[in-house]
Amino acid sequence: MQGLGTLSPPSSERSWGPMVLVVALALVGGAGSVFLGGATVILIFGLFLLALIITRPHYGIALFLSTFLMTYPRALQGVGFLTINNVLGLIFLVLLAYRVYRERDWSFVTMPEVQLLAFIVAMYFVSGRINGPDPHTLELLGEQELSAANMRIFVNRVAFTVFFIAFIRTPEHVRMIYLVGLAFMVASALSGVQGVIQGGGLYGYRATTEARLVAAAYNPNRLAMLAVFSVAGLWYFRRSLTLPGLRTALILAIAVMGLAVFMTASRSGLLGLAVCFAGILWDEKVRLRAVVNWILGAVLVGVLVAQFVPERSLERITNLPGTQQAQVGEGSGSLERRSRTWQVAWELFLDSPFLGVGMGNWEVARFLKDPARSTAAPHSSYLLALVEGGVFCLAGFLLLLWRTWQNYRYAEAWMVAAPPSAVTDLLWIAKAAKISLLALVFFSLVADLWQFVLLFWLVGISVVLRRLVEMDMQRARWA
Repeated sequence: MQGLGTLSPPSSERSWGPMVLVVALALVGGAGSVFLGGATVILIFGLFLLALIITRPHYGIALFLSTFLMTYPRALQGVGFLTINNVLGLIFLVLLAYRVYRERDWSFVTMPEVQLLAFIVAMYFVSGRINGPDPHTLELLGEQELSAANMRIFVNRVAFTVFFIAFIRTPEHVRMIYLVGLAFMVASALSGVQGVIQGGGLYGYRATTEARLVAAAYNPNRLAMLAVFSVAGLWYFRRSLTLPGLRTALILAIAVMGLAVFMTASRSGLLGLAVCFAGILWDEKVRLRAVVNWILGAVLVGVLVAQFVPERSLERITNLPGTQQAQVGEGSGSLERRSRTWQVAWELFLDSPFLGVGMGNWEVARFLKDPARSTAAPHSSYLLALVEGGVFCLAGFLLLLWRTWQNYRYAEAWMVAAPPSAVTDLLWIAKAAKISLLALVFFSLVADLWQFVLLFWLVGISVVLRRLVEMDMQRARWA
């Protein structure tokens, strides 16, 4: 494990540092684009960014994560391939190459998670080259660039995971990067709640992130998922604290996250919240204290829902599949369209089960297959992987999810039994991320999430936690 780092970060590092940094950069970029012009801002921002990443690569990873989540000012977005995301990737590629040259550490290449991601990329590539739609058809339909763009996005996510594993190296780094992600998710949920209370939202009643703090959260179903992730994160963060006042305040924050789920009017969000609730109770071994806390929290959520959630949202979110009201009530058309989409997706899979149509080619494949000439998304990560990558691609994703789950279980088992240390202090993160992964597996049934950066964020955290635990185990044996 040479070159993987130590367990003790410098005392000057703080978990809140990168969060303040991201906000400061956004403010500076916004003001600079007005007073200095776009080119000047990009130059200043680029020089500062380069110095930061070279001296503190883990802060660079936090900034990298923010580029996938946050909508930056136009002056900082770049043009064409010259984007902040691509520039960050190039800088990290050079840093990683230098580290490999200096330390002769190729361990990240042999990690099962990286190999599985490489296999998935290969299956998408082979499927598109051998079994993809005719290039002339793609060109006529204007989908050629879309297919290539989707592949680039996925490869960017894979590269982010590799850089994450290589440069997030200490317990303090893990705590920092988890809190950065949690802060974005909580802020997005709060933005959605605020929008509905002020009379806005999608269609005038569904919560969404109007400010695009997390761009993907503009979709109410995605926002509901982020709120569910926030519930898990805040619950276990609360368990790690000792200050009674702060613990009480976090109960209110958790209740607001639950309120956000109801305000999205997302049925999958409501079911996902139930999965999160069940997962936490299972993890807590159904302790009486936990049950009482959840009952009190549920009462608080109920009061907030009755007071603030629009009637249309309540009607839609309670029209669950399989109920009579779901056939005629609010949102019934959505269920019918989703059922039809799943049927078309299954037919496309049966046409070519081993090789899919290639990443980004779902819309063309459905357009050519569906008599209605619809191009709507399949709303299922599992079906989308089957159609675009084939059965082996889906198997790769399932193995990746299973390996990530095992990493969290492995880390948690050691942290519970081991003597107190900097590593065992991360137990709350291991538990929160494990429940978030469980919720993600459920949400993947009804949403297209396997290009969403939070999947790769969870994979990266699991790998680093397992590595830190293995190092802690070695240190304990030597002591």
